[in-house]
Parts: sequence; C-alpha cells; structure tokens
Amino acid sequence: MKRMADKRRLSLYVHVPFCRSKCPYCAFYSFAPRSGQMERWLACVAAELGTIRRGVSEGERFSTVYVGGGTPSYLPSSLWRGLLGALGTMPREPACEFTVEANPESVDEEKLALWKDFGVTRVSVGVQSLDDRELKMLARPHDSAQALRILELCMKKGFRVSADLIFGLPRQTLRRWHENMSKLVAEGVTHLSVYQLMIEDGSFWGRRRPSALPDGYPMYRWAQYYLPRQGLKQYEIASFAVPGFESRHNQAYWKRSDVYAAGPAAWGFLDGVRFANCRSLELWAERIEDGQSPVEFREELSGAEEASEAAVLALRTSEGIHFEEFAARYGKRWLDAITERLHSLPEPDFLWGEGRVAVSPRGMRVGNSIWAELMDLER
Repeated sequence: MKRMADKRRLSLYVHVPFCRSKCPYCAFYSFAPRSGQMERWLACVAAELGTIRRGVSEGERFSTVYVGGGTPSYLPSSLWRGLLGALGTMPREPACEFTVEANPESVDEEKLALWKDFGVTRVSVGVQSLDDRELKMLARPHDSAQALRILELCMKKGFRVSADLIFGLPRQTLRRWHENMSKLVAEGVTHLSVYQLMIEDGSFWGRRRPSALPDGYPMYRWAQYYLPRQGLKQYEIASFAVPGFESRHNQAYWKRSDVYAAGPAAWGFLDGVRFANCRSLELWAERIEDGQSPVEFREELSGAEEASEAAVLALRTSEGIHFEEFAARYGKRWLDAITERLHSLPEPDFLWGEGRVAVSPRGMRVGNSIWAELMDLER
C-alpha cells in the first residue's frame, strides 16, 4: 500500500554485510562471504528495493542514499554495476546526497568511476588510524600510505570525503591521536567522525579484552579543541565538518526523518515505527525469495518515549531542541518535562538561547549522564 504523498524528504539505507575479514572490535553484522553469497545478496536487495520503490508515493523523492556495511567497497565492480542499476530505479532529488562507505584496500579507480558516473556524491573512508602500528593492532588490511592515497584520489575525482577515526586504542597516546587528526586536516578532509573504541560483547575483543586501554576523555576533549580551530566545526557528538559539508543522511536520523532500509540487519524508521530486517543473510534472502517481508523487529513508541528519544537525538547535535517545533510535533507537556529535567543539570553543560537549547562542548563530553536524565519522562 502506498503512503500518501506529504512532501516529506525520504532517506534510504542499504546494508552490504560483506568484509574481507572481521575486525576484532566490530559487532556489526558483517562477514567474509562464501561462494555465491554476494550474487544472492544482490538479487534479493534488488527485489527489496523494488518493493520499496512501489511503496513510495508519486512525487516523493529520496534526499539521501547511504550504502553502508560491512565494507561496500569490497563488492567487485560487476556487482556494483548491478547494485547501481537497482538504485537507479529509485526516485531521487536532483541534489540527493549519495554516500558510499569504503575501506582503502578495496577502492580502485574503476569503482570510483562507476560511482561518479552514477551520481555518488560522497565517500566515507574507514581510515580508523594513520599510525601503522595502530592499524596492525586493529587488524586493518590497509596501511597509512594506502589510506592517504585513497583520500587524495577520492578528492581528486570530485567526491566529498569523510574519514572515520578511532580513539582510546590500546597504548594510544594523546600525541599519536593528534597526529592522526592533523594528517587528515592537512590532506584537506572536510568531514571527520571520531569514535571512542567500544568493546562490544559480540566482537572478538569482547571475548578477549585487550589490555592497556587509555582514558579516552582527554582525546575527545582535544578533538573538540583542535578540529574547530582547523575549520571543522562540531555539529554532532561524534562528527566535525567544514560548514556545508555535514552528513545530511546522519542528520535524517537525528531528526527522526523517514528512513527506508534494505539488506540483512538494516534498520529503518517510518511513520514513527522503528524496524529492522533479519540479522541473517540466509533468512533475509529466503523471506524475500518467498515473497515475504524480511522485517523481524518493529517498535512503536509511546508519546513519552517518542519525545524522550527525539530530545536525546536532538541534543546530540549542535542545533539542539527548537522549542516551538518540538512542542508542535511531540506536545508541550513533554517539552516542559524535558526542559525541567535539563534545568536540574549543571548549567555549563547547556547553551540556552531564544527558543532553543543545545548541549555545550562540555555537555557533549558527559552526554550519557544527560541522556539518562531524559529517560522515562512519566516518572
């Protein structure tokens, strides 16, 4: 059944679960493929995209498309042609932001040319570190020279480029962390996402925890100090960008916009309902081949839960909560409950302005304690 056209901008996420090898810290749904699995995935994701396309009302367009993983760049060029062909049937806005995640070791000029010809606008490169000792410890299949070469090539081809870095690595020093950031700044990267190493239960390191993990707080604080002085402003708790180069797809998540999802383990959000596909390539593919829905999880939040989640997501960003807009969407009752809770927290954690509130740089550093206060608004 088609949704009524309401001029809402839509986003699309496609999950590619394949990687050359599993990183020890990774708990995302990803694996090294066996023979035939990538071809089966492509056939099924093309079918799933067809179902999504038929459910989009006439006049609706996707404003962002994001192909993530896994390692999407691990797909061979022949399969990329098939995926791009399937995505080519999806209605997109003329200025659609189209992002592909890539790792340095699996990008080449042929793939970049394919992406460029089709309309990919942005490449998010999994750099993680520019210190070869750290890359070896992370079991990354690339070295720093490869990473810098691919970043330069992507920019030369005209893509917007984002780079991911991890801090808080075993035996990592503040000096090494600074050198990682400064090299990317010197390279001309306009978007940088920084993530503290998290040891997830489902990862290899979750079973064999590494030793000598440093305190990540001073590293994050240094990123907040250093990057804005290099022209990359913090616009989200983990993201810094030259103004105008922010990730519109990520902003769709923070604003709880409608996000369609395709691929095994892909998450989406439509009409206030969060959903996820089967976290198994085999089960997901079987359901699609049988003409069934691959969705295995749905969650519809109560009014209080919606308001709480919306507040937390908004406060992850530099825009924060706009009172009039928030009250119109979620109700003044919940806005009042949220602002009352925020007023009970340390004043330096917030930036109160006319008609809005945002978290200060200091507040970003203690975000988890702020989010905890916004849970269970009915208590």
